[in-house]
Amino acid sequence: MWGHQPSKAAERPWPKKGCHRQPGASDMKRLTAFLALLATAAAAPALAGPDILGPDAAACLPGSGKDAVLLTVDGFKNRDGTLRVELWPGNDQDFMRSHHELLAEGKAYQRVTVPVPKTGAAKICVLLPGPGTYAMGAFHSPTGVRKFNYRDDGATFTRNPRVSILKTKPKASEVSMRFNNGYSEANVTLNYLRGLGFGPIPKEELQSAGNR
Repeated sequence: MWGHQPSKAAERPWPKKGCHRQPGASDMKRLTAFLALLATAAAAPALAGPDILGPDAAACLPGSGKDAVLLTVDGFKNRDGTLRVELWPGNDQDFMRSHHELLAEGKAYQRVTVPVPKTGAAKICVLLPGPGTYAMGAFHSPTGVRKFNYRDDGATFTRNPRVSILKTKPKASEVSMRFNNGYSEANVTLNYLRGLGFGPIPKEELQSAGNR
């Protein structure tokens, strides 16, 4: 029981010198599968798009087959809080209506809320109900509170209409856009309270604050 027992490794015969097993068809299949896996892993980060935000980010990738719009939002006053993007039907009756009412009536409505990126513009992928005419708004809340604060929060709409304290809600005809099948893009710039009105922050101020 306590005597020396030869190990299995010691019992295993060594291969004869000069004897090598030739790779077979199964080995080549495994090698091919391994190389394909490496190629897929290497390509995945590029396809994912490190700067595309939102739960439906994959819908804005090439070949997704989804109806979606990539909304690029720039002009952030700071990098705090959240960015909320909303989509409504592009008509005056439904533009900025309560989402409860729109959804209850089976009408288009989408909301995507993401953290403000540390640098650069925010690129948010919004899934569309289908091709059609829609209006979109983007709202920056430095505190992350959904209720809009005129003093600190930023806001903008598709087609970048002028907004003011007296005219915070533009007409649907000023902001609505026609989106076709598949992938679309739109670009907007945030407006903040400046003096007695709302407007984009000058690029010089954004650059000095590091918020380009």
